[in-house]
Amino acid sequence: METRPGDYPILSLPVGEMKHEYDVVVVGSGYGAGVAASRMARAGKGVAVLEVGREWRGLGGGSLINAGVFLEATPEVIQMSAWPAEIREDPDAMAEYYARASTMLQPTPYPETDLPAKTKHLEDTGQQFGKAGSFSRVPLTTFFERGRNASGVSMCANQRSGRESTGLDDGSKNSIPVTYLVDAWVWGAEIFCGCEVRYLERDGSSYIVHFVCHEKSGRIGEQQLSVRAKEFCFLGAGALGTTEILLRSKKHGYNSTKDINGVAGSNRPGPTITSMIDLREVNNPLEGYIIEDGCIPEPIAPVLQILLILQTILNFKFLSLLCSPLQQIRRVRAVLKSLLLGPLVPGGAMQRTATYLIMSHDSNEITMTMRNDEPRLEAVGERRGANIRRIKYTLRAIVRGTSASMVSCYSDQVSAHLLGGATMSRNGTGSEGVTNHLGQVFMGHGAEVHAGLVCCDASVIPMSLGVNPLATITALAERSVALLGKKRCLEFDLETKNGEINADSRPRVSHSTGKEGKHRDGDYVSTGWEFTEALEGYIAVPASASGVDCHIAEREGRISSSLLRIILTVEIYRRVQGATEPRYKGICTGTVSCRALSRLPMRAISGELDFFVPDEQGTDSTTLSYTLPLRNVEGTELTLTGLKTIDLSSALSIPRLWKATTTVEVHVTDARGERIGAGVVRIPGMSSLYRQMRTFHQTKKPAHISMLVVFLLYFMFQLIVVFFHPLISRFWDRAHPRTQEKERSHGRDSGKQRPSAIHEIVTSDNVKVKLDVYNAAKTDSQQPPILFLPGITGLNPAHSIFTLPFQRCNMVEYFASRGHRCYVLTPRWGLDERVAGECTVFDSRLDIAAALEYIGRASENSKPYIVAHCQGSVALSMALLTGTIKADQILGITANSVFMNQVFAYWNAIKASSPLLIRAYELLDGPYFPIDFSTRTKSVSQRILDFLLSLYPVPRRDRCSSPACHRTSFAFGLLWNHRNLDRRIHDNIDRFFTGTSTKSLEHITRMDSAGSCLDNNLNSLLTIENLENLRGVPILFISGSENEVFSPETTLKDYELLRRAFGEGMYRRFLVDGYGHLDPIVGKNAERDVYWRVKGHVECCLQNEHTRTNEPNDLEFRTEGEHCTLNYSNQPGKDMNGVSNGTSC
Repeated sequence: METRPGDYPILSLPVGEMKHEYDVVVVGSGYGAGVAASRMARAGKGVAVLEVGREWRGLGGGSLINAGVFLEATPEVIQMSAWPAEIREDPDAMAEYYARASTMLQPTPYPETDLPAKTKHLEDTGQQFGKAGSFSRVPLTTFFERGRNASGVSMCANQRSGRESTGLDDGSKNSIPVTYLVDAWVWGAEIFCGCEVRYLERDGSSYIVHFVCHEKSGRIGEQQLSVRAKEFCFLGAGALGTTEILLRSKKHGYNSTKDINGVAGSNRPGPTITSMIDLREVNNPLEGYIIEDGCIPEPIAPVLQILLILQTILNFKFLSLLCSPLQQIRRVRAVLKSLLLGPLVPGGAMQRTATYLIMSHDSNEITMTMRNDEPRLEAVGERRGANIRRIKYTLRAIVRGTSASMVSCYSDQVSAHLLGGATMSRNGTGSEGVTNHLGQVFMGHGAEVHAGLVCCDASVIPMSLGVNPLATITALAERSVALLGKKRCLEFDLETKNGEINADSRPRVSHSTGKEGKHRDGDYVSTGWEFTEALEGYIAVPASASGVDCHIAEREGRISSSLLRIILTVEIYRRVQGATEPRYKGICTGTVSCRALSRLPMRAISGELDFFVPDEQGTDSTTLSYTLPLRNVEGTELTLTGLKTIDLSSALSIPRLWKATTTVEVHVTDARGERIGAGVVRIPGMSSLYRQMRTFHQTKKPAHISMLVVFLLYFMFQLIVVFFHPLISRFWDRAHPRTQEKERSHGRDSGKQRPSAIHEIVTSDNVKVKLDVYNAAKTDSQQPPILFLPGITGLNPAHSIFTLPFQRCNMVEYFASRGHRCYVLTPRWGLDERVAGECTVFDSRLDIAAALEYIGRASENSKPYIVAHCQGSVALSMALLTGTIKADQILGITANSVFMNQVFAYWNAIKASSPLLIRAYELLDGPYFPIDFSTRTKSVSQRILDFLLSLYPVPRRDRCSSPACHRTSFAFGLLWNHRNLDRRIHDNIDRFFTGTSTKSLEHITRMDSAGSCLDNNLNSLLTIENLENLRGVPILFISGSENEVFSPETTLKDYELLRRAFGEGMYRRFLVDGYGHLDPIVGKNAERDVYWRVKGHVECCLQNEHTRTNEPNDLEFRTEGEHCTLNYSNQPGKDMNGVSNGTSC
């Protein structure tokens, strides 16, 4: 492991910050790759470097573990026939580029002062060769004095540890990360570690680089990503790595490669290699070689010691003991000393062992092939045994002169550095090699090349060099990049210096588009922890453009086998500003795989996961929301949004809580925001969740375990609050009272239309009621006025149910914008406390009559249309039945939930079966049941009642923690399906419901017992004579299919009764699927689902005002008690109770 100087910047970026495309993509980070990255960055190109290893361990390639010997290949080698003509025929072809490499790597011989013992030994040995041998100290890319290198990085002096080949650097090694790569980083290159490139794909003039991300440990599954190289893709992954990539690319349909045709302690000893004996001055360049001194790294000395002892025992000869007994005794003593006291003890066998590295030529005998997507190396052919024997003979002569024994472990040859694999062609065509003289990959056997695909490492070298190859690899890369840049008219700025590079330095050039790193703002700080999540499911593509149900889409996707797989690594961020309560978010990177969306996995970059955000579209629910920007290989930009919704339906149910926390509803939209897919993905099972929990680990920044513990406790707390809500709801109010206070204090209703006028009108019994007027948006509109009649909502509510400011589009706003003048009545039960405590629904019929009289005077030429809800609708029916208002005063009616007949839903029917519940409450707290406590203090009895009402039986989906909601459910029944309310509406229930008098409640329960509307003396108003007063009034009945206040049978009975009495043309009934009692008025989507139907009925009434059918059907009346029942003759398909056997709509 390399230990860098402390004053050194971090070069790599998280893979999540990688852009979809770059001008240049460099694969690898060794000598050739470093050159390509540096020079292209200095040419102003956007560069990405992909390295399979980690920073500090792998970034820098072979430069991290070699000895740093900078030796140029001899001209005789370069001029051999294996090289391309452009190189071998030009004596100066490489000189300029060797010089460039030397300028960056700054090779320096070991200083003459204080030479290591092994250097002096090799110098003495070289004297045996006389003029035939040449001893010299080799140039090393190592600093022997403290200073800054050519790239501006501070370097330390070499500590003579001899560990350079193990990767442990003392800060003196001028490796690629501190030279070419840091230079590329300064000039804007982006470096990404943990990216194993698998294969390449040509796409027009660009190249798609497919890689697997190993940046994080403990991932769930393999994430295959891709990045596009628009102009150049440089392969610098080494002789093996580059060849493997090209071979695998061929397997994936890429036709640019072929099989390989080339070679592929106390007393510090000094650097690994310091000097050499040069024996290359021979007639045949292939017979020349050099002998370099070596050094056994300290960590492997014990292992090597055992191997050498075993070799000595195997080669021991008894006669040698008789011939030289003293020498053998000294050897045994040295061996025992090393065994007992360690390999580094002075005088031990290991300290008396010399190591030599021979740099020679071999026979180009290794072939790589791909089997089962894995590389296979095969050694075939002749081994040049005569050359090896000649080298061994020379070594024995050297050893014999020092009275030592030569030990050669095993007989196999070992290569310190493989060369070739994608060799340069000697004749400029693909028939003799893989690349041309510039490293461009041939398309076939001819001279045509992939202009932007360039090999720039040891893989292009067509033969063995006879010296350490780093200088030649670097020079060839310098040459390729320079000549390719000249072809493309690129200008390389090689003169500008970087200045001093320190730990706090920043790149001088940035190619950022401004879209990356958006999470790095002052509101969030990283916790230093991340985890990986895997989700699988099905998606339907294309899905309906709007209103698609994700679970239905999932079923469609399952039928068509449209699998969606998401693997995300989520770095956890903690919010520190801009919020009054703890909140976490995650920054997501990973892959989204779906063949219906893209033929290859799509990469998610800088996606966001918001943890436990209150669901503004729901009530008392919290969400984990995903937003993932995607881009497929076809270049299409998509956005995947996902939602985990956790609501109170999961309370006290482990299976439901598990389902909520592991299920994500997803939608996919294109760049225009149009929905192109929908579905559901899930964590597959408990085992997958267990693997996910094991993926928590630290990011590269220091992180304390406490940060993870706090996050996990926060996560568990949110789930516990939901699970145990029925038990702790009174102690933990999750209704967000601060939000309600904000509504009151800041007036979020300011954007809604306010009343144009407020009139106080007097009824015939001298009671004052309020009539709010909202003018039409169009002053010249000919649309009829509309009168809105609410149900019982209590004294002086802040808003009418028809004008809620926190509803996206309320009913008055809807009709006023369409040219209707709107009148909203506040009946007597909502103004004066004394009057409200004494009035009944029957009394309120006079309020409607007074309002119609006022509207009639204001709108002489137009009859008003009436929209009535609940008891407002009952009061309207009473006014018509008693003749208080006439049928010809009204254009038409929409009656929501109830009109004349009344059939309570199950729980309301139980409560209404006896007046004891009302009497008990009156005894406890008086004749008024409050819902809003903003102007009164909540007594102990009311707090106890709150707790009891939280246990009121409602369906699981409608569980909530709002005391106001519980109180409305107790007083009137469950008023809505909670899915149809958003958070703003639900959090402000006490702004449009304040309470009710027990006298009104008692009158309502009496009417339910009777089954129809009653006057104050409990006489039925639904008589034969009274019913005739409704003749000619068109009515639209609306009921929610899930109404828990009045059964949908209520409006069905009225609908059947009236159309049998007066004909079928005047009446319509609309059963709103999935809605309850009040949400057809105040629901978040009521505009889309309900209002249009009312508007259509208004238009229908205008068209048919003069063509109403007033002839009755054949009716036979019989009296039962105080109300009438209609028996129908000659009406097929109907039973005797006037209820349709079929479906009415």
